[in-house]
Formats: sequence, C-alpha cells, structure tokens
Amino acid sequence: KNIYIEYLNLKKEKRFEELGVEYKEVDGILYPLLSVDEAEYNLTDIGKYGRMWLRYMEENERSEYRHMARMGQLRKQAEAVNEEAYERLDNIEETWLKKHMTGKKKTFMEQLHLRNQARAMAEEIVINEIVYKCR
Repeated sequence: KNIYIEYLNLKKEKRFEELGVEYKEVDGILYPLLSVDEAEYNLTDIGKYGRMWLRYMEENERSEYRHMARMGQLRKQAEAVNEEAYERLDNIEETWLKKHMTGKKKTFMEQLHLRNQARAMAEEIVINEIVYKCR
C-alpha cells in the first residue's frame, strides 16, 4: 500500500474516534456509518409554535435549517421553541390579566374580551421574540 494513503487513513481514524463516529473500511477507504433516526423526521407532534418555527427557519434561514437537519437537531430545537413559547405565553397572559381584571366585578363577556385580548397580545410577543428567532 501507499504510505501516504495509510497516513491519511490513520488521520481519518483518529478524527472519527475523536468525534465518536463509527466507520467501516472498504477497499482502503474509511466510510462513516451514518444512521437516520426516524423520530427526528416525524415532526407532526412538535406543537403549534414548533411548527411555526420550523416553517420560518425553512423559508428564511435555509442554511441553518439544513445544518440542523443534517446534525439531527431540528426536532429537539422545535420542541424547545414550542415549550419556551408556551411558558412565555402563559406568563405574559397571567401578568396582563392580573393587571386588568382588578377593580369592579366584570361580566362574563367583559372577562372573555379581556382574556382574548391578553391571548392575542401575548401570542404576538411570543411569535416575534421566540418563534421568529434563529437559534
């Protein structure tokens, strides 16, 4: 065998081992053993804001989207965005309602109007600050 090729293969082996990647040798060439986790690409149950974030990333941050897809990080990031969005949504709504539900007793329709107003305002904030943000 050519000494240079052996040197390159040793260098690749060391690199693969550093990264924790399994590999196989075929005809003197090292190939990484890559597998696709099916759950990573089943993105139906990531939540409303997770899907919105995915759509935003796919349309506006294509290179980052493709990088995360290659690295198997899309699902994890989308779930994190969804979780963070709902937590923030609940906090904003709760704070706003505490401030605006005080005073005289509100009728059912007034309470409903205030709750809808709080949800709309909180959702707008969450979408702009969490969903439409590159991770």
